[in-house]
Amino acid sequence: MSSLMPEKRHVNAGDLFASVLQESHEWLLRLIGLRMTLLLVKAVDELLARGRYERRGHVSADIEGGECPRCHSKRSQDFSRNAGRQRQPLIWLGPIQIRWPRVKCKCGGSVQLNLKGWLEPYQRLTDEVDVLIQRWGALSLSLRQMRRELAHAYIGPLGLRTLNERLHQLRTLTPDLETLEAPPVLEVDGIYITQLRPNGEMRKDAKGRRRAVKGRYKRCVLIALGIWPETGRQEVIAWELAESEGSAAWLTFLSRLEEQGISAEKGLRLIIHDGGTGLCAALDFLDLGTAEQRCIFHKLRNISKAIQLPDELDPDERRRKRRAIMRDFKAIWQAKDYHTAVQRCWQLYKQYRDTQPAAVAALRRDLRLTLTYYQLRLEHPNWPRRFLRTTSHLERFNRTLRKRCRSAGAYHSDQGLLAMVAQMADEAFQPGNGPARAKRHTFSTE
Repeated sequence: MSSLMPEKRHVNAGDLFASVLQESHEWLLRLIGLRMTLLLVKAVDELLARGRYERRGHVSADIEGGECPRCHSKRSQDFSRNAGRQRQPLIWLGPIQIRWPRVKCKCGGSVQLNLKGWLEPYQRLTDEVDVLIQRWGALSLSLRQMRRELAHAYIGPLGLRTLNERLHQLRTLTPDLETLEAPPVLEVDGIYITQLRPNGEMRKDAKGRRRAVKGRYKRCVLIALGIWPETGRQEVIAWELAESEGSAAWLTFLSRLEEQGISAEKGLRLIIHDGGTGLCAALDFLDLGTAEQRCIFHKLRNISKAIQLPDELDPDERRRKRRAIMRDFKAIWQAKDYHTAVQRCWQLYKQYRDTQPAAVAALRRDLRLTLTYYQLRLEHPNWPRRFLRTTSHLERFNRTLRKRCRSAGAYHSDQGLLAMVAQMADEAFQPGNGPARAKRHTFSTE
């Protein structure tokens, strides 16, 4: 016992656990690779309708699996195995080794197997890594922060260009509007986002290279939200990046919506908007054949700004006076039927035309468009009023966009900006966040 030194009796359990974890991780990656290789071999057996060393003449001629790009044959009877090749895909646990099967046609061409859904040709990163990168993008992590996180994970470091391309893929993952039924109610609005763009000046960086100087510019994103009032379903169906909310930009956006089937002939009954000058001009010129509803919230906000009160009133008295006046104006749209609302408008006009002429003038502008939902409720009494009077549902989505943009600061490219909007639209109406999952379509900015 004298040969045992006191320090020999101490055991570092942390080092033991680290070694066990490392060994288990290596075995797990090896097991995943072997299991995935075995499943791929079985998948090829199903596509070819026969096992290994079984003659293809025993296979029926009407069984199809894959396609030959040379002769365009799809018959499994014409195909045979052609060994395989080693691939090293990168999953979130780290790199794994698999043997990717290959099949050739009797004409000599290499058959394209229908083994999609996990690893595309020439793809190294699997879909699980893309999901992880997109989740970090939703948390507003920068590309360098993502790279630092990956460096501490089993995946290892990735290039900034690779991370940026993975985030930009969100822009192309949008379904076509032709597969989407036209919603009965459509809310449209625009939101401004800051973008960094070259301002025409040049500078030299620390290495003497000429670089374009970028300035902060406001870009407008035009957004359309579809609503199905009977079920409460909501979907962000389209958006487009424009320079402003001018009539030309809105005309292009609405025309493309109409070309894709979002029209009165396909079931569109109502368009709700905030009454912007460019949007109203585009709607008048295009004439979609649907009713228009002016957002009541924006109308009341304009009326509130137009109220004029004496300067000698103290702040509390001004607040009480303004609330009392606004209570009278709000009573118009609290009426249960159209005739009661019109009668209240006439009474309000006689009551405030001398004391609040600016507020009355703001009320009379587009007053008819703020009462459109009464006629629609007569045709569809089961449609809730909350889906027919305001753009609040789209404004709620715009609020999440503004919050995301404030955390990001500014965007350097159109692709990154549109990818961000696509990701937010996809998450806005997920189960638990809203009535339905968002389906959407991105228009080209060219």
